[in-house]
Amino acid sequence: MSELRPLSHWSGAPAVLTLWRPAAATLEAVRRAPPSPVPPSYEQEQHLRSFRACESQREEMARLLMVVWEEPGQCDLAVMSEVLTAHVRRHDTYHSWFAERGGQMLRHVLADAADIRLVPETLGEVEAEDWQRHATAVPSPFTWNCFQFGILQRAAGFTCFASIDHLHGDVSVIPLMMREVHRAYRAMVDGGTPLRLPAPLRYLDYCTRQRQRTAALTLDAPAVAEWIAFLHRHHGRMPKFPLPLGVLEDRCLAEFAEIDLLDAAGTTAFEAACAAADARVIGGLMACAAMTERELAGTGRYGVVTPASTRKSSQAYKSAGWCMGIVPIDFETGAGGFGTLAAAAQRAFDDRLALADVPIERVLELAASLTTIRPAATGGVMLSYNDMSRPPLTPEIERDWQRADGRTHFNQGMAAQVAMWIFRTRRGLALTAAYPANPTARASIARYLATLARSCQQVAEDREHLAAGAIA
Repeated sequence: MSELRPLSHWSGAPAVLTLWRPAAATLEAVRRAPPSPVPPSYEQEQHLRSFRACESQREEMARLLMVVWEEPGQCDLAVMSEVLTAHVRRHDTYHSWFAERGGQMLRHVLADAADIRLVPETLGEVEAEDWQRHATAVPSPFTWNCFQFGILQRAAGFTCFASIDHLHGDVSVIPLMMREVHRAYRAMVDGGTPLRLPAPLRYLDYCTRQRQRTAALTLDAPAVAEWIAFLHRHHGRMPKFPLPLGVLEDRCLAEFAEIDLLDAAGTTAFEAACAAADARVIGGLMACAAMTERELAGTGRYGVVTPASTRKSSQAYKSAGWCMGIVPIDFETGAGGFGTLAAAAQRAFDDRLALADVPIERVLELAASLTTIRPAATGGVMLSYNDMSRPPLTPEIERDWQRADGRTHFNQGMAAQVAMWIFRTRRGLALTAAYPANPTARASIARYLATLARSCQQVAEDREHLAAGAIA
């Protein structure tokens, strides 16, 4: 996975824009799609309700996953149409649309995926501001085609992009989805033979299993009790960011900051320091975050949530859909140094990783009678770590991603307090943060990120000095 960047970073020379739209017959088939007994996943339902909340306030929602990559030559529009149509037909998450009736989110599913056909529409030459506007003009998640594909043709090649509502995917599968389209197109153009791919897993089966599994949970279930204990330790809600953010409400317009934490050599040294502490990079990063909060705010306990995929197989990672939970992490910091805190963070992560399979929304349903738990445990602070070099990604996927200059963007919208995404690539560790758009939060984030970077760099430098001493 490459770094996550705001959409405003996607610029370049003017180009001819082509978008793929559903054919008229496809839209008619969608309109006739019958109701399905399969409910939305908890991830999907929360997303749909969040969209309605933003819509009622006339607020924009940060809901699009956008992947961009480069291809050589002139795009064969007929071939690309066949490839994109096949992609949407293959993955059953794209076959659903949702309606809200009586406060319930109800799914409709196309009876026959063969009814799906995407057709190109060339709109002429545009500049960056125009293609950004078109790329984000994706229908709402209550509309079937809340996804969009397009290209920007130039003399030397063309830029491909996909803008997919979060309803149908998560960050962990973006490189794999990009590679599927890229390889299928190249197979047809370069060899004239359609790419044969194994059948993906059905997202509707995931939704069914998730609802069946979570329906059996009670307040006494160990996983639910652990979640509730975590919320209690943080006053009935998610952990709060330790510095002032200038707002009282959870939802607010977001802005973004970016920082390089470590270069490639520093990242290697940092990983070695983590291993010496019996931790992995994610444990080391949380240790540095804990030391940052202790230095800036005098906190004695570090708390955060981190996303984790709920996919269980390599085949699942090649299947579109939103399969992501969150893991609650907290531990005492005391006066511990990096090694002690990295080990504590790693133990907390490993011990609680299974809680990603217990949606926080289900926990809150069960805890509705508890006055000590906030009815909507939103906000707080999230730390996400993504490593391009680790499974389910492979050296081949990373190589294709780098050769095609793959990158990801997101649209600006409302955010829940502070979110931080850390990406490891060949260049090192880079961080993107989303936070409330006001001067107080801007100053707090600047202090926090500078201190976090300094902490990571100090760990790497100490390890490098130790290694140099051992060699001497």
